[in-house]
Amino acid sequence: MGQLTNEAAKALDGLRQGSMSCAIGVGAGIASFVNDANRPTTVALDGCDVACVRHAFERAGRAPDVHIVVTRLGVEKSHTFDLSDDQIAVVAGAAAEAIEAAAATSAEQVG
Repeated sequence: MGQLTNEAAKALDGLRQGSMSCAIGVGAGIASFVNDANRPTTVALDGCDVACVRHAFERAGRAPDVHIVVTRLGVEKSHTFDLSDDQIAVVAGAAAEAIEAAAATSAEQVG
């Protein structure tokens, strides 16, 4: 699942809908990665409900603005690297929609 979330994050980064950071670095408290976690809109892409990435952000003192759990999108958990473009599109699409919704909510609160 980690590979799938990584590929989805790379797709979002390539479309300029976000920029990637290292979730392990955030959880380890490495300053440069924790600073990345303090950007205006943060997204945690987790493979399953264990939510390792979300917990890493919370440990760094920053709950993510958007939290996507891949298995909740209907993608079955597996321990292979056989990923389809459709799976990547499902995760990246869900994240993009959630980012737009978070931005709209933020704009409403400011305005």
